[in-house]
Amino acid sequence: MASYQDDVSTALKLELIGCIRDMVAQKGWTQTEAAKNLGISRSRFCRAMGGQTRDIGEGRLIQCLVNLGNDIKIIITPALDHPGKIEIMAGISSRVRNQEMVSLS
Repeated sequence: MASYQDDVSTALKLELIGCIRDMVAQKGWTQTEAAKNLGISRSRFCRAMGGQTRDIGEGRLIQCLVNLGNDIKIIITPALDHPGKIEIMAGISSRVRNQEMVSLS
């Protein structure tokens, strides 16, 4: 049974994968071209784009976004009236998704 932390991690990975998928499609790359340009194997790329998140980490997905020509900024601010959230904003369209943040204490 997956833990809450695993569920949040999976949701975050799926959002990052969605961003990567959209950007690869905009570039018109084949799976082979995308994998090569992102610095991962074609099989790992295909699994990730199919939603299989177990063998790829958030850090690797962020590196893929950098390889796609993006700047990544992580801004940490205090949550004043809620337990916290993770928010992903990509590009002009502001693709925004929220997930409750897991307390690690």
